[in-house]
Amino acid sequence: MTLRIIGGEFRNRLLKAPKGEKTRPTLAILRKAVYDMLQFTIVEAKVLDLFAGSGLMGIEALSRGAAHACFIDKDRTAVRCIEENLKLLGVQDRAEVLLLDATAALHKFAKKKCTFDVIYIDPPYPLSQTTPILYDLLQFIDTHSLLSPQGSLLIEETTPPTLSSDLKLTTLRWLSTRKFSDSVLHQYKH
Repeated sequence: MTLRIIGGEFRNRLLKAPKGEKTRPTLAILRKAVYDMLQFTIVEAKVLDLFAGSGLMGIEALSRGAAHACFIDKDRTAVRCIEENLKLLGVQDRAEVLLLDATAALHKFAKKKCTFDVIYIDPPYPLSQTTPILYDLLQFIDTHSLLSPQGSLLIEETTPPTLSSDLKLTTLRWLSTRKFSDSVLHQYKH
């Protein structure tokens, strides 16, 4: 499967996707909505792409001027695919790719006191429907200051959503939930 970058410096360039059913690329209409929301803040941003798959979301950020993107996936095939895509575009120096579980990655970043301007979370839909992974990741980010003061946390999941707008959070606040076909996108800020 090939994927097309929809905006920025690498617009219309094709990327590879990992073979198999383990990854599901984000819909182009949803990617467009995400980067329309981030258009004034993505330039020079530090981006974290959790459950990165092909790396499409983080690479789209780099294409639109993000300073750095960190890609996290626990699947070796996905990590190799991300590394190939970064090399294809010549942006390895603006990226870090880690073979890690999302929760372990967040713990590592919290310990190092890292912050990100954009955090994008898009676990495999079956995982987000059968475990409280989204809630757990949201709570961890909320209590460990991983999002910069002006940053955006975006969480993609399938319908019906498992996250609601009335979750009790300490530092983050829910901004919106938008529906795109069978997907929903939640946005949180400080």
